[in-house]
Amino acid sequence: MNNLTSETQFFGQEKISKILLKIAPPVMLAQLIQALYNIVDSLFIGKYSDSGLTALSIIYPIQLLMIAIAVGTGVGINTAMSAKFGTGEEEKAKEYAGIGTPLAIALWLVFSVFCWFFMPVFARLSTSSSEVIKDVIIYGRIVCIFSFGLFLESVWTKVLQAEGNMKVPMVAQIFGAIVNIVLDPLLIFGLWIFPEMGIAGAAVATVAGQIAAAIIVMKKGFYKSPAIKIYGRKIAEIFRLGLPNILMQSAYTFYIFGLNMILATFSDQAVTALGLYYKWQTFFFIPLGAMQTCIVPIVSFNYAARKIHRCKQTLTTSILFGLLLMAVGTLCFETIPGQMLSVFTSDRVVIDIGSVGFRFIGVSFLPMVTSLIFPVFFQAIGSSLKSALLTVVRTVILFVPLGYVFAQFGLTWFWLTYPITECITTAVGFLFYKGFTEHPYVKNAPLLSEQTESVIQPSKPGVIITIARQHGSGGKEIGRTVAERLGIPFYYKEMTALAAQECGLDKEFISNLNKNAPERLYNLYLSKGPVRLAVIAQHKIIEKIADNGSCVIVGRAADYVLKDREKVVRIFIHAPEEYRIRRVMEIYKDSRKEAEENVKRSDKARANYYKHISSNRWGDEVNYDLVVDSSCGVEKASEQILQFISEYKLR
Repeated sequence: MNNLTSETQFFGQEKISKILLKIAPPVMLAQLIQALYNIVDSLFIGKYSDSGLTALSIIYPIQLLMIAIAVGTGVGINTAMSAKFGTGEEEKAKEYAGIGTPLAIALWLVFSVFCWFFMPVFARLSTSSSEVIKDVIIYGRIVCIFSFGLFLESVWTKVLQAEGNMKVPMVAQIFGAIVNIVLDPLLIFGLWIFPEMGIAGAAVATVAGQIAAAIIVMKKGFYKSPAIKIYGRKIAEIFRLGLPNILMQSAYTFYIFGLNMILATFSDQAVTALGLYYKWQTFFFIPLGAMQTCIVPIVSFNYAARKIHRCKQTLTTSILFGLLLMAVGTLCFETIPGQMLSVFTSDRVVIDIGSVGFRFIGVSFLPMVTSLIFPVFFQAIGSSLKSALLTVVRTVILFVPLGYVFAQFGLTWFWLTYPITECITTAVGFLFYKGFTEHPYVKNAPLLSEQTESVIQPSKPGVIITIARQHGSGGKEIGRTVAERLGIPFYYKEMTALAAQECGLDKEFISNLNKNAPERLYNLYLSKGPVRLAVIAQHKIIEKIADNGSCVIVGRAADYVLKDREKVVRIFIHAPEEYRIRRVMEIYKDSRKEAEENVKRSDKARANYYKHISSNRWGDEVNYDLVVDSSCGVEKASEQILQFISEYKLR
């Protein structure tokens, strides 16, 4: 069974709850390891000193920013590689992988130098306690200066994931966490042969775990650097693709930093209490984080297959699972907040402040399920703007401003920020979801799959003719005329139907690949799972059609897909812009303005697709055997092609 068929059957037909129960446990295990990773430092430091525990809460946003830059860069590399692998360009994918290591080292150098000088300023901004300031500087400088392990591991992990290797990164994460957990008590308290290092020991244990993880993924994730001359263009593409992820992750850095600054006006203990909430949060959010990760491929595939009922079912099931699991967190935060805080600290003031805060925050856990799942749902269906807006509303527009307003009424009121923020974000998410259900692609979707069966037509050995054309040039009609005159099959819409049968996606989704693609983030769009699946299916169908004999194929970069075959005539059809605008107005009954916009948009989309697939310029004469100006009319243009084919056969 090929990968396209297995993915169709699994994501498109298997029971939703069964899919989630199958793919969620490994994700939850990885996130459990990460949760322990985050908690252990605080657990042991809390036993060592109260000032150290406050310092960890203060430095947390800086660590999040570092992770955002490292992981976001890795996402950019992963996205670029995935897009190239999807179109069979393995060597180009490896170029991005080769750039990853030098880029990670450069980012580490910049970040570590900046943090070395900035750390004292940051510490004094966050607290007035000289003891806490000292601990922030010590811990912060160590985890930033020696963060090369984090940067390299993040990039190498994303390289492996782009290749489909999920096992090695998971092993690396587990091993790194174990190293951190084992070293923490040894270095903090000076056990066995190790010196007592206090908070510095916690920092050393953290970076040692990161370096250990990097060593494991290095063997398969490291690639030789490509030529220096391509660095500028490739790095620009990496950041263009990774920047959205970096910005979204950085939003969490700034909102936590903002909340820390607000709480610092009350006391260091209030900052510590908030920090301990985020430590516990990582543990209780494991099920919710797993739901966020696991629904993306399910929703993406079924949206592309136009099985909207399965998209809705996935959202409903994940929310129900999330509510049931987060209810456990709510119960704990409401009933035993003091005991939870006592795990980390014996400071009575921190426990008293935190107990009040935990009870308010516990109320927010249930609306938080929808406020966090909705952005992922919209990301999965390709509505990146709505996904980003929900994240921005939650982290930028609501958290810090509301925290500041409520803080004016006292520390107890401050904690209302959490349930109010989650409820408002959820309400906005429901509004966006209502818009989703009203979209024509969704509203007019068939209740059941209604793919029309298409078959590759029998043909005879001979010349394969591929036609690329400008919008409005009449290329489709010319191609059909040529096919009829030669008595060979013609493929245009038929190719879309065949590709839909191949991968199980919807014909309309495949047909509109170029139409729906964003202009500026085209590689990001083409790296999405269902889009990649559709592109691969199209390529396979084009190859199968060519295997069957002589034919005419219009569009879909067929000239490049068949670049290694003999007896392929590659034709490009163009016409003056005015001619094409008038023709579009006549055929599609567009106004002049609509025709002008459609011509420009369609040509740009085709050029982007061709550039992505081939790295060549669409319409460049050197890529074609014959270039035809169709303004002479369909019949005359067809005659030119037929004459060329007859001469070609005589060679």
